Amino acid sequence: MMRIITGRARGIRLDTLEGEATRPTAERTKMAIFSMIQFEIEGRRVLDLFAGSGQLGLEAVSRGAAHAVLVDQSKEAVKVITRNAEKTKLAEDCTIVCAEFAEYLRRNHGRDPFDIVFLDPPYAMHAIPAAVEALKQHKLLKP
Repeated sequence: MMRIITGRARGIRLDTLEGEATRPTAERTKMAIFSMIQFEIEGRRVLDLFAGSGQLGLEAVSRGAAHAVLVDQSKEAVKVITRNAEKTKLAEDCTIVCAEFAEYLRRNHGRDPFDIVFLDPPYAMHAIPAAVEALKQHKLLKP
């Protein structure tokens, strides 16, 4: 069971994709991440680049992030993210995008850089080095 841990949408259960294509971030891992950055979230612009169910981006918005962009290349994942954003009543603070990560970053070169970026791709993708390089190349990270 996945849920929003705290904030405006605390305790709301999130839908997930069926099957093995998307592997949700474990709740313990999510709790550890957010305990480390808890004082850095308020008012920030967040990117959840391999969003899956949207749980990391939605957790950030629930905790006070100004806006989250949730990107996934799967149309099925985008449907789940949209449902979760509506269920948590956080949709107005989110932009949900169906796109391959490199294409999304390329299309947004130099526009509205992000304060916080979550990168949790499927293990088999080995996409983190390419995503970090593309974020830097396309000037999408705030200092």
